[in-house]
Amino acid sequence: MPSMTSTWLRPLAVALAFLCCAAFVPSQRITYMLTPVMQDGALRAVQIDLTFRGQGDGETNLNLPSEWGGEEELWRGIAALTIVSGAEMRGGQSVSERVLTHAPNARIHVRYRVIQDWEGVPPAGRNTYRPVIQPTYFHLIGEAALATPDLHNATPVRLRTRGLPRGWSFASDLEHPGLTLGHVWASVTVGGDYRIRRAADGATRVAIRGEWSFSDEAFTAQVAEIIGGHRRFWGDRSSPYLVTVTQAVSPDPGHISIGGTGLDDAFAFFATPNVDDAPITRTLAHESFHTWIPGRVGGMPREDEAAHYWFSEGFTDFYTGRMLVREGLWTPQQFAEDLNEMLAAYAQSPVREAANTRVVADFWRDRDVQQLPYQRGRLLAIIWDARLRAQGRVLDEAMLEMRARALAGDPLKAAEMLPVVLESMGLDVRGDIAGYAEGGARVLLPEDVFAPCGRIVTREAAVFDRGFDVAALQTNNGVISGVDPQSPAYAAGLRDGMVFVRREAGRIGDSEQQLTYVVRDGDQERAITYYPRGRSTFTLQSFEIDEPLEGERYAQCRRALGGL
Repeated sequence: MPSMTSTWLRPLAVALAFLCCAAFVPSQRITYMLTPVMQDGALRAVQIDLTFRGQGDGETNLNLPSEWGGEEELWRGIAALTIVSGAEMRGGQSVSERVLTHAPNARIHVRYRVIQDWEGVPPAGRNTYRPVIQPTYFHLIGEAALATPDLHNATPVRLRTRGLPRGWSFASDLEHPGLTLGHVWASVTVGGDYRIRRAADGATRVAIRGEWSFSDEAFTAQVAEIIGGHRRFWGDRSSPYLVTVTQAVSPDPGHISIGGTGLDDAFAFFATPNVDDAPITRTLAHESFHTWIPGRVGGMPREDEAAHYWFSEGFTDFYTGRMLVREGLWTPQQFAEDLNEMLAAYAQSPVREAANTRVVADFWRDRDVQQLPYQRGRLLAIIWDARLRAQGRVLDEAMLEMRARALAGDPLKAAEMLPVVLESMGLDVRGDIAGYAEGGARVLLPEDVFAPCGRIVTREAAVFDRGFDVAALQTNNGVISGVDPQSPAYAAGLRDGMVFVRREAGRIGDSEQQLTYVVRDGDQERAITYYPRGRSTFTLQSFEIDEPLEGERYAQCRRALGGL
């Protein structure tokens, strides 16, 4: 029987809902019109004409890009901001806010230019989230380029272009149907000399520029395969998805760099042209899975988001490997190689046992700290999945249950919901979360965690040491210095004064793979090959596949790794 309180609250709730809906006019539309600004045949800026209907009280805030993805003062990429019609503008409470005064529900036209507020071309080694305006193309991420009126997130939005030079292409996930203001920030828009390719599924597009070691067609097909596998996992229908691939430039021709960011229904890659498709495949598989984790399984907290990265990044990394094996894009051996690279980095991390509070404080400032939640979360997911498999269940069930609860309105955030769901499956992980994810204790994998594929081997290994001063190399125009006379590098012939040319073999962080550096010694080039082993040791875990892995044993292993 309903109480008296609930009886009188019901009409009040209806009245409040009516007032809320009355304030929001769903029939209005926000329009972004993009126009390239050319000078002597080269792109100089992108003009954006923003039109919308203002608030009913005669005052609407306009928010400029501010901070995102470790970038600050993004408003510096906005120039010549003016009101064309419908309102007057004054400064707001912050440098990235403007206040527009106007007649109630007035139609407002704002114009501004997006410029590149930094010098040069996209550099290797970092993701270029700020607007990229180059003579023959532009690359804009919504968080860094789009000013947004302070209206309801469900307000419909459309994106249009005009004045594209002859031969230019254009692509944006803001072209996808059903677009609203809430989608604008996590978007990417490109134009210029990109090549636009559409996959056989009709929904996946790739915008790519420059020359690569792989063909546009092969890459597009692989993108569609990865995204299609993820949708099948979650039981989702096919829907539009855009991947952009932009070249980054390094002064060192041997330097390999790849990075990017996952968005709502898109991914923006930045990579040096010498990268092959393998690391791009892995990065895409990781970022594509972010479409669901964490946003569709409970989401993240508004404050101290990095405290939950052990789940959002670590579990996404776990499913990166799982889904690549499941879709046949990785063999068990490739899975092991990828995991072993992470295990070696984790074992040698100088912040391996830092508490989660350090992750919150330094995630965007320290690369070692940045890797920690990826490593911890992935290892915990491996362990918990093995425990569930021992009970005849699988971690996938927990992910699907979390999504169902989130859709049903469960208020818990993803990392808070996970232990609740796992407990309902008979697995108590709260102690693991407190000790490992939050407390910083080292995570060690059990020997049989990947049975029947192979085993985890734990042993002592030499620390990775190049044998010379790497920091000095980067600040001394490539001249090698600080070579340790007791190091394998010295024994192989490396000397102070040689000039670094490129790395031809080896993997940074792995002391058990030979490094080969090509150096200039006087007027000649030499190849110096050695094992980069330091004098101290550390405890290293690695996943060793049982050989031969064939027939039914191979199928069993693939089922275990792929969660089949």
